[in-house]
Amino acid sequence: MGGTFSLLHEGHKLLLRTATVLSCSLLVGVTSDEYVSRHKRHPVEPFDERVRAVLGFLKEVDPSVEVSIYRLDDAFGPSVEDEGADCIFVSEETFRGAFLVNLLRRIKGLEPLKVYSVEMLTVGGLRLSSSLLWSRRVNNA
Repeated sequence: MGGTFSLLHEGHKLLLRTATVLSCSLLVGVTSDEYVSRHKRHPVEPFDERVRAVLGFLKEVDPSVEVSIYRLDDAFGPSVEDEGADCIFVSEETFRGAFLVNLLRRIKGLEPLKVYSVEMLTVGGLRLSSSLLWSRRVNNA
């Protein structure tokens, strides 16, 4: 799985918790600060801070699950090349990305990944996202 994991929120936690329950090892891609500067319009915590939040949460969920962090500098990371990967965890919002990952894997002669999609949570009728949380922080400041 991969993401920015800015303001680690309940939606992120649902995705991470689901992956932890269904896996014995996880490779979690976290977008680099450089990637964020090119693709995000809202503020984002520094890479190291986001990694600490993800690792801390995963350790709380299940300390026995082996977790590796990968620094994402592009949209796909190792998912399109890792022969040992067998599944990918996405949200409804990023489901299209899993389709593209599997398309690229097929082009490279690799088996497609099993896709686990987690439903996005809502807050006040709006989809929970870091963008929403950052906009609320700015508007309440």
